[in-house]
Amino acid sequence: MQGKLDAKDLLILNHLKENGRDKISEISSKLDIPRATVFERMEKLRKEGFIKRYTLDMDYDKLGYSIMSYILIEFDFRSPVNQRELVEQIAKLDNVLSASIIAGNWDIIVLAVARNMKELSELVLDNLKGMKGISKTLSVPVFEHIK
Repeated sequence: MQGKLDAKDLLILNHLKENGRDKISEISSKLDIPRATVFERMEKLRKEGFIKRYTLDMDYDKLGYSIMSYILIEFDFRSPVNQRELVEQIAKLDNVLSASIIAGNWDIIVLAVARNMKELSELVLDNLKGMKGISKTLSVPVFEHIK
C-alpha cells in the first residue's frame, strides 16, 4: 500500500477531511465499510504518513482574533540565516497559523491572526521585520476565510 491508495482509502481520507471527529463505527456506517477494515486502513494510512495528525478547524473570530492576514516575505539571501531556519522561527510565533516557502516574486508566505490591527502591526513591525533574513514584507488582509 506504500504510495498507493485504493478507492476505500480515498473514501476514508475524504470523509476524515470533513468529519475528523467521527468514531470508527460512524465512519464504517456512513461509508458502508466494515469497522475492522476502517480501523486497519486508518492505522496503515497513519503509519505510512498519509494521515499526519488529527486536528481541528477553529473559528478564530469567535476566539477574539478578528483579523486574519497573509504576509508575504522577501528573503534576504545575503543573510547568515538560511531560508528554512527562518521559516521555522516564524512558524513558532504565537499569532502564526502557517509559514511556507513559496516560488515566485516572494519567498515566504505566512498566515497569521490578530485580535486587532495593533496586534498585527506588532507582529509585522516588531517581530518579523526584526528577524535576520527578512528584507521586505507585504501584508494582505483576508476579508472572508472560506476554507
